[in-house]
Amino acid sequence: MPNLFDYLTWRGDLTFNRDPFNEVDNLIFACLSYIDYQDIVPTDRPDQAVTLEQAARQLKSADRTMPKGLFFEGYMELLDRAASSDRFKDTNVAYHVNAVDHEEPNQFSATVFSYDKNRHYIAFRGTDDNLAGWKEDFLMGFKESVRAQEQAARYVASVAPRLRGGIILGGHSKGGNLAVYAASRLPDRLCRRIAAVYNNDGPGFLPSLINSEGYKRIQGRIVTILPQSSVVGMLLEHGDDYKIIGSTERSILSHNPLTWQVSGTSFVHKTELSKQSRQFSEALHAWLSALTMEQREQFVEALFDILTASGARTLSDLSKERLAAIDAMIKKLRQMDKKTRGFLKDTILMFFSIRQRMLRESLGESLDAL
Repeated sequence: MPNLFDYLTWRGDLTFNRDPFNEVDNLIFACLSYIDYQDIVPTDRPDQAVTLEQAARQLKSADRTMPKGLFFEGYMELLDRAASSDRFKDTNVAYHVNAVDHEEPNQFSATVFSYDKNRHYIAFRGTDDNLAGWKEDFLMGFKESVRAQEQAARYVASVAPRLRGGIILGGHSKGGNLAVYAASRLPDRLCRRIAAVYNNDGPGFLPSLINSEGYKRIQGRIVTILPQSSVVGMLLEHGDDYKIIGSTERSILSHNPLTWQVSGTSFVHKTELSKQSRQFSEALHAWLSALTMEQREQFVEALFDILTASGARTLSDLSKERLAAIDAMIKKLRQMDKKTRGFLKDTILMFFSIRQRMLRESLGESLDAL
């Protein structure tokens, strides 16, 4: 089925002046935010912004690469294809920030893509290879806000006044969540300039944010896009309607935006989520509703104690150090009650399957013996 690369082949010769911004363009900008622009795109000097074409050329000469993993393969090629197209090559790239803190934990990155002097897409990076970012995602399940969300709100409040015209916020995975959160925290004078907020298979929110005045103010401009077999996007609550689209993959692998199906200037839309996605969502919500916020926190701490038992800091480390980590995992898992142990087991297997599907079999045998 056609994907983002096919879209660039079909529409790449049409500038934004000839063919307006659409939902597929949104996803391309969200994907481009995963690129490491450090030392190439200025942090706080709009007069030194580089075009996407220039950024791609400098990244290639610097031999910059993406993290290894199923969710990142193809992103550098996407950059090259976009940067060589008439549609994207002259996009100005600016205000790039990137920060990772393994101790707190925290992972935050944002970039402004100005595809016209009066039209801008502020993109928030989703969770990358760092376990610090993954833990922060899980913390959203019981915290009113996490550090990355507050950083996103401050970032938009700082950058938006320096941009002329309309603004779109967006991101993939956690980046989509950050875009919605930031929009909900904007003062009226800035909120009025937000044309749309795209949450591309990002987790939802606690009811307290869904019911807040800030969220209700921008709710009509939120566009939530979920692959038919969504897992990540079904976490927590979405207070808005969502679009369901096709993917060439299922379950957690459908989270990869490069697998999303495209038709013309839109995605291939579906009428309902898959049975597997609905069952996962129902089971997760039923389980979470039975837990206090304190119990949710204990679960997250236990999960990441297990994942980092070998000193791993990234998903790549989990793959390399898996043999050393198994004993520590099994020991920690035995301390949990049966139901929590089941969710921990499934979640751990998901993490490992992201890096290496074959590992699921060897880990599964050990964990099933509990």
